[in-house]
Amino acid sequence: MLPLVLLLLSAFIFWNFVWKRRGLPPGPMPLPLIGNGFTMRRSKCPYAPFQQWARKFGPIYTVWLGEEPVVVVTDFGLMRDLFVKDGDAYAGRHFFVELMPAFKASRGMLYGVVRTEGELWKVTRRFALQSMRNLGMGRARLEERFLQNFNVMIGAVRRKIASLEERGEKENGISLDLQINRLIGSTINQLLFGNAFSDDQSEDFQQLKCVMDNQTALLDTVTGKALAGNPKLRYLPPFSCTFECMDNNATKIFAYIDKTIAARLDEREMARKEGKEPGEANDLLNCFLAHMEANDRQEEERKKYFNIDNLRNVCFDLFFAGQETTSSTLNFFVLYLLLDQRVQTKMQAELDNLYTEKERNGVGGMVAMADRAKLPYVNAVVNECQRMCNLLPLNLTHRTMADVQIEGKNGKKIRLSRGTTIVPQICCVLFDEKIFPKPHRFLPERFLKQNGELERFEEMIPFGLGKRICMGESLARMELFLFTANFFRHFQVLPVDPLNPPTTEKQKSFTVRPFPYKCRIEPRKKTI
Repeated sequence: MLPLVLLLLSAFIFWNFVWKRRGLPPGPMPLPLIGNGFTMRRSKCPYAPFQQWARKFGPIYTVWLGEEPVVVVTDFGLMRDLFVKDGDAYAGRHFFVELMPAFKASRGMLYGVVRTEGELWKVTRRFALQSMRNLGMGRARLEERFLQNFNVMIGAVRRKIASLEERGEKENGISLDLQINRLIGSTINQLLFGNAFSDDQSEDFQQLKCVMDNQTALLDTVTGKALAGNPKLRYLPPFSCTFECMDNNATKIFAYIDKTIAARLDEREMARKEGKEPGEANDLLNCFLAHMEANDRQEEERKKYFNIDNLRNVCFDLFFAGQETTSSTLNFFVLYLLLDQRVQTKMQAELDNLYTEKERNGVGGMVAMADRAKLPYVNAVVNECQRMCNLLPLNLTHRTMADVQIEGKNGKKIRLSRGTTIVPQICCVLFDEKIFPKPHRFLPERFLKQNGELERFEEMIPFGLGKRICMGESLARMELFLFTANFFRHFQVLPVDPLNPPTTEKQKSFTVRPFPYKCRIEPRKKTI
């Protein structure tokens, strides 16, 4: 019996530490079942392990998410060669491809724009992008909607400040987390479903946001990472407990989307019965439904792309991604600026100069995208906040669509077979001291030329690069700029206790977020 046990143990050790790693770039030693998840999780800084491994193994190495090998690319030049110049070969998707269909609410299907690949992904992404542009993404129409929602937020902040003053609690400060969440949630909800979240819906939205936050936190756990690599582990404890929580979260998010779609279908059917048009294409939901109905009268082949299952997954992807990422980023923006009064004051001086010029020309109103070119320092602050924030500790994984050959360390050729999981690890670029000296210091001036104009870095890639670049980039850039310029034109943000300021340490999750903090908010007298 003992010889058999020793033989099996030896075979397992050989398989785990030697055989399964053959042909892959070098990398840290994985543990059985959990891979390198424990090392990633225990690190205080969520992206530090990737930088350490890059220094040890070079610009391309292998880490393990559970039993799934992931080839990590950390050098910008190599990323550009692979994901941009040879983009089609690396445009596949690995992220959540096997785990998502295991959730009950997914109905065993793989749809949407985040997890799909091939023709389904191309057709769906092209349609979603075109629809969002038609709905105003990157144009004045969506900008106007965002600023309307921003004014609602400003009103809520002013009422909160007044309430604290009445109670003599102004020095206690307030948290902007709820207001920022609702601002971004309303904007993405308008784009997808045509309406912002009203005061009556605020509590329901916050509950939904808590579910999304919990889901991203679970994705970053050791068991969550292992499940993403091998969903079959969901049948084994402790993975089964994590999977059950993730499954329940997905069900709650899909329930909101399904309820919204069902109500819209009823509205369109009622309009038809009354002899009316079923509704103009004023949101993504109506655009998709109109396209579905047009395809009912056209080619059968297109129905596999434009159906209810794909619609609900597209809405899931865009709602989740559009809410989670921008909300966390803006919370970091406020945090970085309350901790650096020099930068905040300098930015506000630029905004005041803009409004002095506007006043001379008889122009008022809020800062708009048309003013962006006149505000280089505001743009520099936005860039530096995004760089420092580094929202994704591990970027969304790709999959090779063909056999490829890559030049690795010391010119060694690395051959990867079709279906290999690979990821451009953007944190290693954003914190590369050769590109951004003193990378851990908050220095917006790094994005300015000596003459004060904005300096553009091709390595500044917070939205990714290549075929899989974030499709909501222009929307997010608009939200980040308009919020920063208009909020800090209206308010001075200060720490509640200057001797014990909030930490910039990041909460670990699938997307990082700051630890909860409060700030003192003083209305600025120079607001025009």
